[in-house]
Amino acid sequence: MIYLATVMLMVALVSCGGHNSSLNEKGNKSEMDTLSYAFGINVCGGISYDMPDLKLDWDVMGKAMEKTLLAPMPTGEDEEKAEAQALLDEFFRGPRMERMNAKAEAIMASDSTHQLVREDFVDFDVFAGDEAQRKAISEAYGVYTGSNLRASRMPLKTYWLQKGMADYAAGEAVITESFAQQFIQNYYVTEMPLQNAAESKAWLAEVEKQKGVQKTESGLLYRIDRAGDASVMPTAEDTVVVDYKGELKDGYVFDSSYDRGESIEFPLNGVIKGWTEGLQLIGKGGKITLWIPSELGYGAYGSGSIGPNMALLFTVELHDVKRASEQSAE
Repeated sequence: MIYLATVMLMVALVSCGGHNSSLNEKGNKSEMDTLSYAFGINVCGGISYDMPDLKLDWDVMGKAMEKTLLAPMPTGEDEEKAEAQALLDEFFRGPRMERMNAKAEAIMASDSTHQLVREDFVDFDVFAGDEAQRKAISEAYGVYTGSNLRASRMPLKTYWLQKGMADYAAGEAVITESFAQQFIQNYYVTEMPLQNAAESKAWLAEVEKQKGVQKTESGLLYRIDRAGDASVMPTAEDTVVVDYKGELKDGYVFDSSYDRGESIEFPLNGVIKGWTEGLQLIGKGGKITLWIPSELGYGAYGSGSIGPNMALLFTVELHDVKRASEQSAE
């Protein structure tokens, strides 16, 4: 159950697209990284609890996770993750389901009134007699979990992530599962938001000093790179057609219509406040750079790989403006 909660959190943090600026490193084994160690315990303990029959090779899984975490972020579709997920899906729908059903039937044969519980499968090894499959599924789990962690941009030390998994599997973990979960939760809820807020504030203060950068009353920073047609400037109620690139302060590109190869169209009042305000400062054909404080962006909760209290940098080209009055008349 712990593992499933963490995976859901990782999935919530993952953004579509994005590349550059990996935050992961091997780490120094003489200096413990508690966050990474806690994640290792969380992953191993969660899988062991939720699927006690799944006797993975933790060393194989850990090495696959490390390789994935230290590899560059893919600029397009994560093909390795997709392949790993396909292998896992096939295994869970096929061999594992068949073997679990056979085990359940054997248990019920001796007592038809028995209510199956997790403990019935603790001593059952779904890979028994198939070491090649154990290795393949362990590696796929490592790639899949590593991809999610890499995309979530957690600053992990792979040595301590693997160490947490190995120690838990051997019954030698130096912290409890409960403490590990609390530590991770505290990082997300308290430490990360405070750190992001401080870094964003300092970043925007430096940007504000740059030549050509202006500031609105709301705190939005902008630079008009191309003014566009002043007679065709959007209002909040209009629909705009744009190309854009969104980055974090370290240059990480979390979204880009340029990478997708197609412009995007949307109502200007249906996006974050910084966009709604900023796009009204240029006309059709214009281009603007926006530095958006978190309160005008995704706020205290973040979105995808955008963490809580993170300021954002957008470069936007306004291709067209579709008037709300003309669209309603249609």
